[in-house]
Amino acid sequence: MEAEKRRRALGFARAGLLPVFFGGFMNLVFERERYDKERIQGKNRIFFWGRTLAGGDWWKNLYTLLLLIGTSVMYAVVPEVWLTNNFPPVGITFIVLTKILVTMAISAWILSALTDPGIIPRNEAPPEDLPEVIPSGHVAVKDVVINDVDVQLSYCRESVPRLDFSFFFWILHNAKSNWRAGTCKIWRPPRSSHCRVCDNCVEIFDHHCQWLGNCVGSRNYGAFFLFVLHTQLLSLFTLAGSIAYLVLFTNQTAEERDVSGSQAFSIILSESPAAVGLVSAIICFLVILMFGPLLAVHTRLLLTNKTTKEHLTKKIWADGKPYDDEQGWKHCKTVLCSERRESTMWKSYQPTEVDPEAEDTLLELGTDEKAPAKDEEDVEITVEDEKDVEITVDDENNVEDAVDSTEPFEHHSADLSTTLQPTPP
Repeated sequence: MEAEKRRRALGFARAGLLPVFFGGFMNLVFERERYDKERIQGKNRIFFWGRTLAGGDWWKNLYTLLLLIGTSVMYAVVPEVWLTNNFPPVGITFIVLTKILVTMAISAWILSALTDPGIIPRNEAPPEDLPEVIPSGHVAVKDVVINDVDVQLSYCRESVPRLDFSFFFWILHNAKSNWRAGTCKIWRPPRSSHCRVCDNCVEIFDHHCQWLGNCVGSRNYGAFFLFVLHTQLLSLFTLAGSIAYLVLFTNQTAEERDVSGSQAFSIILSESPAAVGLVSAIICFLVILMFGPLLAVHTRLLLTNKTTKEHLTKKIWADGKPYDDEQGWKHCKTVLCSERRESTMWKSYQPTEVDPEAEDTLLELGTDEKAPAKDEEDVEITVEDEKDVEITVDDENNVEDAVDSTEPFEHHSADLSTTLQPTPP
């Protein structure tokens, strides 16, 4: 029981719920673990002598940190000082609230932007059960059973990027390379996905956050949610303090100089640093407009145990969910208050040994219970294209075709000849 209490308390501290512990700074200064550079084969970057791990576009998180700290400093040096000198109860109240929230926000930012989101280790070679030839535009799918639920696992292979500026760099980089080069070479577990920006598969992939420059996955989703929550609350209180400063300062100037409110407002903008308070108010208002809907969406996703990708793609588990489907407050407590599992990118990480007689056995995400493996005759490797046309190859080298399958994981059998084409160079 004591160990469980300590684990919960550490989870609260590292999540940024207890600002006195400075959870994010503890992770940078006191974290004993170090990330292994040799294990990270994608575009993620390691900083601070292996203490932090950032995403493929890591520089974007610097803009977020600059905006967060810059706005807080502007508010502290002008509106906060004036309110404390002229209206001490109001000023002190805003000082306490804003300083706690900015500490929480920065701690959550560190834990979400500078940590492993849940990167899945790559295989050095493709799995043995992968088809030798996969046509261009197709993806290999493997049918397995996890927690008595039939699940299709997709094989991670390189895909053509979107038609943007990076498309031409992709052509130059892959002109002389095999399509298998640069992939994770794994059967992706349920709810995981490959991030094009970071070039890694992430466990329970939610999305790649432009505010953090990092993926949001199983290890940092709680910190990401707290970062959005604390930033929204900080913006609300900073906006309220800035408006209170502008209104009270304007009224005071109008009474002292016996002018109208609009004239007094023009005077304080021209003769005092009140413009700094106005700028901080405008910035906070814009942040509230952006983070408000984001917080509302992720609050709903957190309560319903869904990811952003599942919400946008309307993912449906036809045969049941292969993971523990916690809902409501129970799932919130698990995500926000539990200690994060160890990172597979740490130098001290040791992969779990799997029984060689049960190579197809998979571990459910977030549990230690193994699901029974399928017999070799029940495991199918499917190659499907982007138009929901599936070509299934069984162990007897028979080929089945499922055309226009609208229900997930439902197959319609028909005798066809093999239509697989050689892999393009």
